[in-house]
Amino acid sequence: MSGVKNRLTLILVAMLLALQVQARDYRTLYSAEELQRANGIYSANIEAVLFEDIAQYLLGGELETLQRVTLLQPPDRWKDPFEFSASADAGLMLIPTLSVKFLDDLAIAIAWFERFGCNKESLFDYVAALDFSDRKLPAPLPALKVPNQAYKLDDYVDDVSQKILKSALAFILLHELGHLHHRHRGYDQISAKQAQAQEAEADQFAMRVLRRMRLPPLGATVWFSAVSMRDPLVPGSPRQTHPLTSNRLQAIAAQLRTRPGDFIEPANRGKLTPEGIIAAADEIERIGNFLADPDFRSFLRERGRRATPELLSGACTPEQHNQQWLERFKDLAQ
Repeated sequence: MSGVKNRLTLILVAMLLALQVQARDYRTLYSAEELQRANGIYSANIEAVLFEDIAQYLLGGELETLQRVTLLQPPDRWKDPFEFSASADAGLMLIPTLSVKFLDDLAIAIAWFERFGCNKESLFDYVAALDFSDRKLPAPLPALKVPNQAYKLDDYVDDVSQKILKSALAFILLHELGHLHHRHRGYDQISAKQAQAQEAEADQFAMRVLRRMRLPPLGATVWFSAVSMRDPLVPGSPRQTHPLTSNRLQAIAAQLRTRPGDFIEPANRGKLTPEGIIAAADEIERIGNFLADPDFRSFLRERGRRATPELLSGACTPEQHNQQWLERFKDLAQ
């Protein structure tokens, strides 16, 4: 019986992956052995978050949707480090290990940069460089010169990176569950306007459940900041399954501003305030405003194209890094 189930799962995987378009090969980020080890760490945790933690807060029809989900976490899927997707027809949710590992590394890098006063712009230049430069870049931590096990070296980095990863994954899992719940169609079957409406509906589903969980989607701010460095409409950028729009982010910001205290667990009220939730909403809206400005998007793409390994790895030596940045981008800064 288990053999039949495994074969069925493989068939379903093939159905989902057939809808994807291969763009770039990201094998330079992690070795197959690294992803296999990471899969052993992440898979059980993500399954528990979705089917145990999140399940407690789902209502009747939403819980029925969850019960028909097949969660796929392939360790050998290299298509895109930002790839999370769902197929409503097959009830599949695709959460590749590569994407989770990449998100985890971004969370650690953000926490490290905050702790030691590094220039966060380099982190997002790195994301843009993955798409728009011709360089074969390593994973975020070595590229940005962050220690491989930075979370073990500093309690702040450990705490903040875990909070970012947890809340970002909760938002992403709920967003994908929203696609399944509303039985959204694949992008190859609908118009761009319909796709944007589906994304907004999945976002709102995620925000409603996060409000019940009293979980602030602060990690989603990091996620949106990173994804906003990409543009699916220009040559060289991989096809995105979740293109961001200004309206989409403004709607999320509006949800956060509505009774912001709902997103704070009682145990966190001494550490997090409604004002902090509103500040996160302001940041998400700011990202949305950038997305609405084509000149700014062109500026970000050009920065990514020009970013060098030396520039990316020097973010934690501010004076030297700022001088290198000015030399590299002086014509863009004018």
